[in-house]
Amino acid sequence: MNIPNLLSLFRLFVTVFFIAAINCNRFDIALLLFAVQAISDLLDGFLARIMKTKTYLGAFLDPLADKVMLVSSYIVLSIHNIIPFWVTSVVVVRDLVILTGFFMLYKFSYKAKPTPIVLSKITTLSQICTVVYMLWPSDKIYSKQFFYVTVALSVLSGCQYVSDGIRIYVKKERQI
Repeated sequence: MNIPNLLSLFRLFVTVFFIAAINCNRFDIALLLFAVQAISDLLDGFLARIMKTKTYLGAFLDPLADKVMLVSSYIVLSIHNIIPFWVTSVVVVRDLVILTGFFMLYKFSYKAKPTPIVLSKITTLSQICTVVYMLWPSDKIYSKQFFYVTVALSVLSGCQYVSDGIRIYVKKERQI
């Protein structure tokens, strides 16, 4: 188990405490925990590249930790009426479509491994910024703009993943 993979596991572990902090109305602690998760997300990929420790486990663990971190954040913040349900719905549906498509391609032995696209990285950054902004203790003058940008990027990156999945399926790039 290398350091980047441990950081991904750490992110999964901290998610439980983030949810608990939100449920206890300790938004200051939740913000701190979420920031730690976001930094660990940046670090694990960076460290995997510079340490040359990219692994097959890490290729699954990192996106899983991201999805758990973000989806659970959006769901719990939506339950507490901090982020609108329609925004959470788009974020969750996008991730479900991506995961379903990946597992379908994997099940049918297509050459499919989780490879992030640039637009997806921008979407993740937007989703993280939206959570941080909504937890930040100040007036939320521009919150709707954060929502629109996050939803638009989520839809666009989701469509790109679907398009890539269809292309892989049509080309029949099966593993032998």
